[in-house]
Amino acid sequence: MRKRHPLRQLVLVSAATVSTVVLLLALKPHTDPALAQGDTASTSPGAVIASPSSSPSPSLSSSASASPTKTAKKRASSSPTARASHSSSAAPAKTSSAPSAPKTTSAAPAAPTTRTVTGGTVQTKYGPVQVRITLTGGKITDAAAVQSPSSAPRSQEISSTAIPQLNRETLAAQSANIDSVSGATYTSQGYKQSLQSALDQAG
Repeated sequence: MRKRHPLRQLVLVSAATVSTVVLLLALKPHTDPALAQGDTASTSPGAVIASPSSSPSPSLSSSASASPTKTAKKRASSSPTARASHSSSAAPAKTSSAPSAPKTTSAAPAAPTTRTVTGGTVQTKYGPVQVRITLTGGKITDAAAVQSPSSAPRSQEISSTAIPQLNRETLAAQSANIDSVSGATYTSQGYKQSLQSALDQAG
């Protein structure tokens, strides 16, 4: 009886082990094939690569956002309102060049006027004396005696010497403030009086 007892224990232990394995296999949860396929699809390399491609990249989004701005600028520059504002802003430049026209007209100097004035006749002891002057722009450019004492040969001789000298002094002085010619006092006085009369008329 003592020899059979260990064998019985071995059989019982083996039966318990087998029953335990069977229970574990029976209680093991079965995975759903659909869930298994979903897990496989989510963990597949193709799915991981496809997910970033579905979202727009930063470079594409930035270029896409920048392109409408350029298009808006082109439309704004090509619009009639932009052309009108550009033409209106450029208009004042034309008006600023308008004042240059009067400079050309004022730059042309006016031609000096030339006029001839004859003084009054002055009666002297030896005969009448009358002076005529020519003025160009207010300057005496010529002086001559229209009348001078010539009734006597001596008066003619004096006049032929004194009158040219009085004419030269008139051009040099540009006035009636001239010296008398020695030996022709009466002729010189009559000349200066007539010359002053001509200058008074000329103003």
